[in-house]
Amino acid sequence: MIKAGNITINSAFVASMSWDRRHYVNGPGDSILVIRMHDGTEHRVKHEPHFLDGADAYQIEKAISEAKS
Repeated sequence: MIKAGNITINSAFVASMSWDRRHYVNGPGDSILVIRMHDGTEHRVKHEPHFLDGADAYQIEKAISEAKS
């Protein structure tokens, strides 16, 4: 079980992961890790480690990848 922001994910049920990187004209963009589960549900984890209790989406992606292999 991997803590991903305010949810906990079982890596055995992860079907795929991808990134949604948004770029804005007026400021910095967002990086969002999109985690798709086998049952079709989708979890979006916004990368914001500099905020209090913010999620580090890159570390979450690494932890899920390591648990699956």
